[in-house]
Amino acid sequence: MKNRFILILALAIFTTISARSINCLDDLDLEDVQHYKYSIPNSDQEKNPHFWYHSQLNFYAFGKFDDSNSDEETTIRAGIYNGDTLIYKTEINCDKGRWENTILNRFSKYERILSGKIDKNLTSCRAGEPFDLIFKVNNFHAMSWIFNAQPLQYGVREFAKPLQIPKMHQKNGRTIFVTHRKGVKRPAVKVFSKYNAYHATKFILKATGRAKFDRFVFGQCDAWPKGMENQCQNVRSWIHARSKANLTEKSMRDHLKDNPLDTNVTRGLGVFGNNRVVHNPVCLTEKYFNWLQATVHPDQGIPKDDRNMRSVRSYCCCTDMRTGQVYENNPEKHCEFLFVCENEKKSCWEAYDREIGREVQEELEGLANGEQIVEEEEEEEEIDEMNDSSSRLAPVLDVNNTDNSTGVLASEVELIADEVSAARLSPVLTVNNTDNSTGVLAHEPEKEEVTEDEDWSSDLLEEE
Repeated sequence: MKNRFILILALAIFTTISARSINCLDDLDLEDVQHYKYSIPNSDQEKNPHFWYHSQLNFYAFGKFDDSNSDEETTIRAGIYNGDTLIYKTEINCDKGRWENTILNRFSKYERILSGKIDKNLTSCRAGEPFDLIFKVNNFHAMSWIFNAQPLQYGVREFAKPLQIPKMHQKNGRTIFVTHRKGVKRPAVKVFSKYNAYHATKFILKATGRAKFDRFVFGQCDAWPKGMENQCQNVRSWIHARSKANLTEKSMRDHLKDNPLDTNVTRGLGVFGNNRVVHNPVCLTEKYFNWLQATVHPDQGIPKDDRNMRSVRSYCCCTDMRTGQVYENNPEKHCEFLFVCENEKKSCWEAYDREIGREVQEELEGLANGEQIVEEEEEEEEIDEMNDSSSRLAPVLDVNNTDNSTGVLASEVELIADEVSAARLSPVLTVNNTDNSTGVLAHEPEKEEVTEDEDWSSDLLEEE
């Protein structure tokens, strides 16, 4: 793990660190360019021929459309290359409202394998509008382009996948061996290029017309747009819209019941998505990130063959509550393997911001006092209007307070806050901490339900 972070810290000398990614290898500001070439680290086929094999890679390009008067069509192009040889690219044409994906096939001929229309509800290409383009490598031949939360592919195939280790269970006194996992869903199109994704050495961006790039990110990580400090819930919604979440109408209702702050989340992209839902950031409130993020996206530093890691291949990291980044930008000091955090009951109190804590506490107390005043005013009005209606008030007056007193104001701050501000303050505020303490700000990471269909981790060892 230390070697991996030495590499990150060395690269960080050339990297602009800001509140917009967590544990990415490179996060680079660009100056409204229309051409950018990125050399993928450790991709030398002679020195490191298998460095990225079985690794899920994330490439992010951010930019905006300006108001320049150009005679050229406005296009956005991005591709992954082996040297100067194409592996897989996409082109988005704003003027035509279309996109298309192309490979160099095994016969060294360019082949368009997918095409479609730009979703105008997600992209208007108007001046001043930002855009984002994500390229996700899931395995050798499974790769996804995502433009402004629109998957640039379609079609799903379903099959039974062989298990690496057969499962055994008893049924009617008989031993049953399960050798395949049924109902596995993947994108219908496999990318059979002359070179596969792990032969890539370069990622190239090109734009024409009014499209300009202002940032590029690479790593096994999550990233989001610039300028989203103190906007945890917006960051969470942005990442969720591009994730492997696959919410149905029913599961959306269940999700909102468990996560009342997620009022703006979409259903996600399913098998075409970027990262798993479990790696979405967890928010303390709409503004602030939780100071312990328990399931941060895994990378090269986490072993892939360790059975203890297979189901929990994540880091847990102490986090800056305002930016969502690793606390002090020091992952070597403030990130651990998830199972280590669980065993050591890591609490990350060093990252807890007392000023934010006081602000949240005051907000909770203010909401409780506001509710109390409303109840008092309503009670006075009722008494004035119904002088001899004590029988209607009696059941209310008999409620016990937590301090064993009685009265209409019986309540606890946490309960009132939960009822009054469910849309703004997460109910996880009253859950036990990992260090077994409790309180208004106590919190354990929320648990996202991820179906097997959404879990791509078993593809990490898929054969070429």
